[in-house]
Amino acid sequence: MDELNKIDDFIYRSLMDLLFNMAPECQGIFKLEYNFPGGVYLFMNEFASFLSSEIEKDPTSAIVNKSFAFINKVGKSNNLEVINILKVGILEILYTSKNIDRKLVSDALSQKLQRYFHEFSRSYY
Repeated sequence: MDELNKIDDFIYRSLMDLLFNMAPECQGIFKLEYNFPGGVYLFMNEFASFLSSEIEKDPTSAIVNKSFAFINKVGKSNNLEVINILKVGILEILYTSKNIDRKLVSDALSQKLQRYFHEFSRSYY
């Protein structure tokens, strides 16, 4: 079981490092050192909630643009666990955010991720 935890930890660290490298502002906001309670899914949920509030404030801000660059880069992965983290941890949160325009979010996503984003319309109205 310890070996499987190492895989989870590797994915968590890799995604967090990528986010902090692409959007250094996030590191100051989350102030984490690989110890976010609840693991990578909860961390990505918190990131998506943060991004949602930033989109509400200014959808053209640098942090919003950097965040979507991060999301689209992660979306290039062929690792099913990473894609699931992206779908459940970020895209679903953005889809269900009440105060942001879904078209704006969709337009900022790669074609591959737009497909996943629009799949939520089957579950949410």
